[in-house]
Amino acid sequence: MTELILIRHGQTHANVAGRWQGWSDSTLTSLGQTQAEAVARRLAAEHSRVAALYSSPLRRALQTATIIGAALGLRPVSVDDLKEINFGELNGITLKEMEAQYPALFARWKNKADTEFEWPDGERRADFFRRVALACDRILALHPNDSVVIVAHGGTLRACLAHLLPDQLGQWWSYTIDHCAITRVTTGAAGARLLALNDVTHLPPADDR
Repeated sequence: MTELILIRHGQTHANVAGRWQGWSDSTLTSLGQTQAEAVARRLAAEHSRVAALYSSPLRRALQTATIIGAALGLRPVSVDDLKEINFGELNGITLKEMEAQYPALFARWKNKADTEFEWPDGERRADFFRRVALACDRILALHPNDSVVIVAHGGTLRACLAHLLPDQLGQWWSYTIDHCAITRVTTGAAGARLLALNDVTHLPPADDR
């Protein structure tokens, strides 16, 4: 049985500004670093036998993973397919800007079940979900009986959960994945089981997040 411990990166400056980052990048805020340190301490205290640490190569995820790795004694392994979805021309845009500048695209984007939706010069939802599923499956194949930490992005982690638990979490848009929250899934011969979703008990109070 494999345990996947899924962590979203810490808060970034783009998050504070309400901008979708996609494949563009933004560094962690001071709060984001505090969040990463908090989750690192908890993982070190509760999961001392983590076998590997994987991360999206985007800076915000690698910064978070590096802090976690220091606490666990592990070096993050960068996996390109763990990147967030590529928003293409709209990388860095805000929701209000999208609605005003791309009204037709915005109207279609609102249908989250539309897997054929594609970002201009970016990625199609179906392709994004496929690449994340493949990345998850490759990691699982490498660690059939280990605990593994994956540090990535909100969209990436939802795609992974929808792949592993389609009946329970197939509606990927309907639940929250907070910065540096812990989500835990076990997988084995009997299938996948959700142990925790968006556990934030180790983080500062909500008003400070």
